[in-house]
Amino acid sequence: KSGHEVAWSQFVLPWKKEALDVEPTNLRAHFTQTENEIIVKGDNFEYIIDKNLGALSSMMVDGKKMLKSPFLMSVWRAPMANDVDDWGSGSARSSNWQEGYGNYVSTEFYSAGIDQPSYFPAYTKVLEVDGKVYLNIRQIVLFTDKPITVRPVWGIQYNGVENIFNFIISGDGEITIEHTAKSQGRTLPLYYPRFGLSVTLDQNMNHVKWYGRGPQENYPGRNSGYKVGVYSSTVDEMFVPYIKPGDYGLRTDNRWVRMVDEQGKGLEFKVNELFNFNAYPFSTENLTKSIYTYQLQKQDGITFNLDYETTGVGDSSAGVLRSYWVYPGMFKRTIKIKPLF
Repeated sequence: KSGHEVAWSQFVLPWKKEALDVEPTNLRAHFTQTENEIIVKGDNFEYIIDKNLGALSSMMVDGKKMLKSPFLMSVWRAPMANDVDDWGSGSARSSNWQEGYGNYVSTEFYSAGIDQPSYFPAYTKVLEVDGKVYLNIRQIVLFTDKPITVRPVWGIQYNGVENIFNFIISGDGEITIEHTAKSQGRTLPLYYPRFGLSVTLDQNMNHVKWYGRGPQENYPGRNSGYKVGVYSSTVDEMFVPYIKPGDYGLRTDNRWVRMVDEQGKGLEFKVNELFNFNAYPFSTENLTKSIYTYQLQKQDGITFNLDYETTGVGDSSAGVLRSYWVYPGMFKRTIKIKPLF
């Protein structure tokens, strides 16, 4: 039929330099602290860093509460149908495999304890220079209940991730986070389902606009048919009713994403490399434990996952190709969080 598109392609062209953000010089951020918190304030915002977690736990912008939970590093996603199919269980089985979790791909993840991480701050440092607040946070994430050990030859030994977060909070409320993460341990899984940050946003921030692949969900290894563009949706519209609930709705190869309310107030996220994200009105725990869709219960907030890397979907017989695994190792990213009001 005339006008029917039979093929398309896109090319990345360096046609324009990205405009540099001009910071207002008259706005200043300052901090106070208590035994458990660091409070950073500006003209229109108040942020709180929880010293007991080593994490950004609260963002109040223009009188509006943005967060329902802290920003935390996460490697877990709710197992998808292929992850709980015993046909492909041999595709990811290390010496840490524990048969009590069943004969599934997801057994590799449960055996490593990555579904139940614990967060421990090693130190939190803060100072104020020229109207900006700088924070340096070292955080240890443990995947098992085995204690941290110290050996003369190898030093500190544990199964988990060491995070170094360097925050710069400007007077206009923009946050720059330089994140370096290093995995270590003898019982790490062969690969992570994902690696990035997770947070629960205010439930009114359910309008999504992104510059990446879309408009439908797309995962690594299954995303070449989705054009890069600027798309808009809502969290509810992003729902995909799979027979077996699990992770869903990912968008890949993003330059930025905005999570806002009906008035356009919310947060914009950028990363110095292409990133993936998804957002859903359920908790990840609810998606993980549900067997049928009727068991999904909306929470008082929006789960937002910002992935530096995401493992592919694979298939039930052969699993995920290794080129689409997220291997435990070193990750370095710079994230910018900009309040929109």
